[in-house]
Amino acid sequence: MHNIKEFIDMNEKDFDSFFNILDNSFPKSERRDYPSQKDLLSISNYRPFVFKENDEVLALMAVWEFDDFVYVEHLAVDSKLRGKGVGSELIKNYLNKCDKRVFLEVEPPNCDISKKRVLFYEKLGFSFNDFYYLQQPLNHGDSPFRLNIMSYPESIDEKEFDTYKKDIYKDVYGVEI
Repeated sequence: MHNIKEFIDMNEKDFDSFFNILDNSFPKSERRDYPSQKDLLSISNYRPFVFKENDEVLALMAVWEFDDFVYVEHLAVDSKLRGKGVGSELIKNYLNKCDKRVFLEVEPPNCDISKKRVLFYEKLGFSFNDFYYLQQPLNHGDSPFRLNIMSYPESIDEKEFDTYKKDIYKDVYGVEI
């Protein structure tokens, strides 16, 4: 019997495990520090999800929910489970229940790792949108940097994305445009 792998809402007690996977999966410029990350838990449209087996957090997805779209800020699988299809199954099951557009940021596909990441999301139905986008800094003193937007279930052009970008910049990064 195959268990369906699904994300569940994170409990406060799982925060340290959640942060540990985040910390091990993302460079400092792409994640907040511990206290700043913990502060997000009080924000109503920020939703951290976890996948657990035997009460151990093995994957996470942190999203920002807006009226007409979802922005995926982080998605990570514990290193011992990577490459086993767990992340794909978790995202597929999430997308099947999601009735909104979904956006996420990826590094431009100019090395093997970033090309693999883009391909991973394309296999799940995301479209790579090739327009100029700057991720705003998550930490004080960091600079914005160039990323690309991937969208689900269809591609989006820069002009249309601008309306969504305004909400993402304001809520996620605290930047008004």
